[in-house]
Formats: sequence, C-alpha cells, structure tokens
Amino acid sequence: MLKQTLKHRKTSCIEPEDAAHVVGLEHGTRELAEQMNIRPAVLANKLNPDNETNQLYLRDAVFMTELTNDNRILEAWCAKRGGVFVQLPEGIQSDEEFSDQLLEVMAVVGDAMATIKASRADGIVTPQERQQIGLHLRKAVTELLKLDSAVDGQVRHLPSRG
Repeated sequence: MLKQTLKHRKTSCIEPEDAAHVVGLEHGTRELAEQMNIRPAVLANKLNPDNETNQLYLRDAVFMTELTNDNRILEAWCAKRGGVFVQLPEGIQSDEEFSDQLLEVMAVVGDAMATIKASRADGIVTPQERQQIGLHLRKAVTELLKLDSAVDGQVRHLPSRG
C-alpha cells in the first residue's frame, strides 16, 4: 500500500506489514528508531511495505508494540490468521464495572443482531453486508471474552469448613 493511503488511516489494517507502517508513521519513525537503537532510515525501510531490501523482524514488531502500546500489528496478524486479539481487563473489577460489562455485551450483541436483520431484509446478504456482520460479531465475541475475564473479579472465596 502506498504511504499516502496508510498515512491517514486510523482503522485496523488487514496486513501486519501495513499495520507496522501505520504504527511507525503515527508514533514517529525517528523516535522509534532511537528507542530501538537502529538508524531511522533503516527502520523507515523496514516499515515500508513496498521495500523488499529491509525486512521487519518479529522481534522488531514485538519491540515496537511494547514501546508504543499499540496493538495494531498484533490485531492485523490475528485477523490474518482468522482470529481476533482481545485486550482483557486488568485486575479485579467492581460490581459496577462488572454490570457495565454485562450491559456492553448486550449492546454489542444487539448491534450484531440488528446488522444481521437489516442485511437479510431484502433476502440477499451482499459481500459488504457480510463484512459488516463479521465486524459486529467479532466485537460481540471480544466483549464476551472480556466478560469472561471480568467474572474472575466476582469470585469470592468462602472460608473452609472443617
């Protein structure tokens, strides 16, 4: 993909290489290169999906992800492999946060069902509608996995009898 196309894209990228390019542009190639202890020109070449000479190694992608706290490379790789990346909540959640997560699950599942209903209204699901359904369903799965993690914060250990 061309630099102009990726420069202003804020959405997820399909290819991990494109995601790395966007992460580099948005977080500053020069600054990242300094933190990674490599020359800025070398990193710029590694992040250029059209450059065949310098390749971005896995360790570079992991380091960039850690430095920027930006998961788009990982998200793109998961999507390419047919999966999703889910950032699970940290720590124990309060009852209010747990309730909010339950409501969020219901909202995204409702959105997914509304998308399916609207797509089927004319009896034909187009490829674009299918793509939208998939996006909504993956978001619902993500929220359900977050809920699964949030249940951990609801566990209470009772004193042993004995």
